[in-house]
Amino acid sequence: MKLDPAKDKQAECVARTITWLHEVWSLIEEGRLVQPDPFYSRTALLTPEVVGAVIADMEALFVKELEKYPAYHRSAQGISASEYLVPPGFDKLSQGEQLAVVQGIDKIFQEYRVDD
Repeated sequence: MKLDPAKDKQAECVARTITWLHEVWSLIEEGRLVQPDPFYSRTALLTPEVVGAVIADMEALFVKELEKYPAYHRSAQGISASEYLVPPGFDKLSQGEQLAVVQGIDKIFQEYRVDD
């Protein structure tokens, strides 16, 4: 999928995606389930393989960021150097919850999609 090449649109898409992922993380921390949208029109395209790949790639990105820039992320989170940050653990969610995460990302990206 091609996204709008305008830098401001890409930045907006990234910010909205991060906000969505933080909402999901907050729900998980509260012990609440993340529910997929049973009426989402693109769900058929989000096969278990696609969902698994998106979640795995996302977790890998978090791991890479935390390994490569630990001081930056600790500072951004306002925690001490002795505290350890971990990835959000979206890969530990049930298949349905992972689908919900990817549906949310897909919904956001569709708003910034451009045709080839």
